[in-house]
Amino acid sequence: MVKKLFIASLLVSTLPIFAEVSTKLSQEVISEFETVKLTITLDGLAPRDEPDFSALNTDFDVLNTQRSGRTRVINNTFESIVEWTLELRPKRTAELKIPSIDIGKFKTEELTLTVGPMTKDMRDKMDQEVFWITKVDRTEQYVHGGIHAERKLYYSNNVDVVGLGRRGLPGPGLIENAHIVELGVRAATWEPRNGRTYSVGTQEFVIFAERSGTISLPQISVRAQIKFDDRTVLVFVHTEEHEITILPRPAEYPEDIPWLPATRVVVTDDLEKLDLSNIEVGDSFSRRTTIEAIGSYSTGVPGIETELPEGIRSYPTTPDFSNEILGNRIIGTRTDERAFVVTKAGDTQIPDAEIVWWNTNTNQVERTVVPGRTFTVFPSSSSDASFTSNYSSSSGNASAGGQQGPAATFLGTRSLSDWLILFAVGGWLLSFVLVSVWLWGRYTESKKAKTTSEEDVHIDTLLKSSSGRDVKEGMLRWLTAKLNISRVNAIHLLQDNRTTATVLRSVNDHQYGTSGQSDALDRKEIKRALHDIEKEFQQQRAQTTTFWQFYQPT
Repeated sequence: MVKKLFIASLLVSTLPIFAEVSTKLSQEVISEFETVKLTITLDGLAPRDEPDFSALNTDFDVLNTQRSGRTRVINNTFESIVEWTLELRPKRTAELKIPSIDIGKFKTEELTLTVGPMTKDMRDKMDQEVFWITKVDRTEQYVHGGIHAERKLYYSNNVDVVGLGRRGLPGPGLIENAHIVELGVRAATWEPRNGRTYSVGTQEFVIFAERSGTISLPQISVRAQIKFDDRTVLVFVHTEEHEITILPRPAEYPEDIPWLPATRVVVTDDLEKLDLSNIEVGDSFSRRTTIEAIGSYSTGVPGIETELPEGIRSYPTTPDFSNEILGNRIIGTRTDERAFVVTKAGDTQIPDAEIVWWNTNTNQVERTVVPGRTFTVFPSSSSDASFTSNYSSSSGNASAGGQQGPAATFLGTRSLSDWLILFAVGGWLLSFVLVSVWLWGRYTESKKAKTTSEEDVHIDTLLKSSSGRDVKEGMLRWLTAKLNISRVNAIHLLQDNRTTATVLRSVNDHQYGTSGQSDALDRKEIKRALHDIEKEFQQQRAQTTTFWQFYQPT
């Protein structure tokens, strides 16, 4: 205990009696696009809490803050020096004050920095070295309708965009009461502009406003170092502001119909293709309906509602929602599968249905009809069968030992030849059963192989179709059959895999004609992409059970 007190007193005796704080600027006069370094030095023990530099935010952007320190003991004297270095960028041209800052129990002195304007020639030169160009496809859009935005950052060989290679372009930002879907950031390309060649980074996203009114694209910026002949200037390059008017649901749209804004709606329904020629009471069938709304998000796409007649019941399943990128737009897709059970014989009709939607290009109500179908339901051909077993008994004359029962009579009156005949008949029956089981197994395997072969042929036919919709259906069926996964997981695989995502874009472009021309689809590329994703899937499944369990059919 005495030893500890002695050491503590020794340390206290070596502490400096006086402590002081000093401040200095790297330059006292700068231009508006230059930066300055503020250094604060504390000759003494560092305070328990870090200094609060928020007072600088009024006139400066604090770009960087660094702290360093050193301690030493010389001639039984303890020395401690702590230093903070801040890189500041002025927000305006004027004589700006560096305010006093509390460093523990000390205060820094107030300093003055003169910030002068940049010459017009210098500003014009900087504006030609690095700049943003923002485009939106419309300045007015209805609530829940898609708005495409594209931002391009142009920069010359004299510019180093800080952090661009490591982090890429900043995100699109947040908009209150709006949902933003990023379409991705393209790899840097080269583009000629104003007689010069620039590197270009591109960012695309689609905005879905949830309320009417006015929204503004959030402003983003990058730090860029511009190299001139005699110096390097650090600047912040900001995007331009864009305001977009969000229109409410129009009065002419039916009030009792779910709101669906889109540029185009495509419905695919398999009811007409179902084989209902021999359907009987008690039978069931399944109907799949897919709604694709271009320029709308999938969760906003309503389902189809129909009033069914007496004698047929329907049982819906949970719908599947997915979103695809089509050029600079979003395709919101909703897929519904509904099971039907017929309970009454006679002619039955599933009535036509329609999807009402608002065309955001023509500003009018559109109606897409989904055809119904009439078919005949036959009475059930099955009937309950009853099996009755009759026991016969044989009676004989009474003997002195009493009357014999049926079992005793049966066993007592059989000769050796009778037993041989019974064994022969039993062996024949057993052989017949074994052969029947073997033949049934062979038949089942051949039927399964035939069914698989027919499905393969059907998938191959879909992949060779001239319809982009059929090709996508073939791709989904190919993945679900080969990988034994659900349709939803197959959609995710197609969208997430880089190769198949590229193929999907070309198929969508062929289907909807977004490029203004309808090029022939590359079937070999489609097959190659499917085989690549199968190979990748199998490798990942072999490496980890978690991946396989995730993609199990649901």
